[in-house]
Amino acid sequence: MRTTAGNQKLIAVFGATGQQGGGVVRALRVAGQFKVRALTRRPGQDRELADEVVEADLNRPETLRPAFAGAHGVFLVTNFWEEGTSEFQQASAAVRAAKDAGVTHVIWSTLPDVEAISNGKFDVPHFTGKAKIDLIVKEAGFVNHTFVIAPFYYQNLVGALAPQKQANGSLGWALPLDPNVRCIHMGDIRELGNIVAGATADAQGAKS
Repeated sequence: MRTTAGNQKLIAVFGATGQQGGGVVRALRVAGQFKVRALTRRPGQDRELADEVVEADLNRPETLRPAFAGAHGVFLVTNFWEEGTSEFQQASAAVRAAKDAGVTHVIWSTLPDVEAISNGKFDVPHFTGKAKIDLIVKEAGFVNHTFVIAPFYYQNLVGALAPQKQANGSLGWALPLDPNVRCIHMGDIRELGNIVAGATADAQGAKS
């Protein structure tokens, strides 16, 4: 059962209307240890998302520090696929604003540096671009910072990457798998919220 104690610390969550942030909001609310502030560009449309719903736009840095006011922690996720997005600029602005606002714990949703792992053989900008932000988070000097890596979403297989017609007329998927390993880093994205909620609680316990 979710508690309503007035001394609960506040966690601000980006992407609250999306799959990652939405899962984080739900998991934090179920856990009941923190007050939850959903950050969205459309607060008037999303008032029921969390304990608080506040306007924040990663493309408008002036909205960020007010959105972090009084927050103990921030869950930060950026969207590579949004047209015109510079994840580096967005995340850098969010980290600066969080630091200025006195945020204690930042949880950054990152991905592996494919360029480094492959010695430059593979260019996967939506992975490597996020990895390049890791150092910015580390060097900001928050009391705590946590990196989480979301898997390939099962949900993608019924959405953006739904089955396609194959040469034989059937429907199916073609996935890049190592034939010797025959596995892929895949999971239910809704479970990421539980991991973030646990990391948030652990960091609070370590600080206490």
